Amino acid sequence: MFCATSGNAGKTWNRAVRVNNDSVHNGADQFFQWLAVDPQDGSANVLFYDRRGDPRNRKQIVVLARSTNGGRSFKNYAWTDEAFEASSDVFFGDYTGIAAFGGRVYGVWTEKPNHVPESETKADDKHSGTHGTVIKVGVSDSKSSTAP
Repeated sequence: MFCATSGNAGKTWNRAVRVNNDSVHNGADQFFQWLAVDPQDGSANVLFYDRRGDPRNRKQIVVLARSTNGGRSFKNYAWTDEAFEASSDVFFGDYTGIAAFGGRVYGVWTEKPNHVPESETKADDKHSGTHGTVIKVGVSDSKSSTAP
């Protein structure tokens, strides 16, 4: 994924820089990206699904990439740590978004859980033990110790 910036309302553009920091041409997909610029601190924040950790390129995590230098470089943070594989019964990427204000970044995304805890299963419920789409929210605060 790449990001280009303009300092003159789009009349000219700087050279695009890489947002994800994994190896170039490694076959891993990064997709369904969303961008939010913090109006107070000027940081550029990108949320995206990332398959760099799966050699089969099927399971993904959610990553927050953050630039604090006008988009010249990005630092990547794993917002989730358990990779999941989306299936056709998940509204995958449809409900993804990001907002940033005052050094805080808020992300929302959907995923399909890999397993269901036994405490959430019921013997008499035919749908028990399965989950469809789960909506998750992440918060990163660059001014405190809660950064991802």
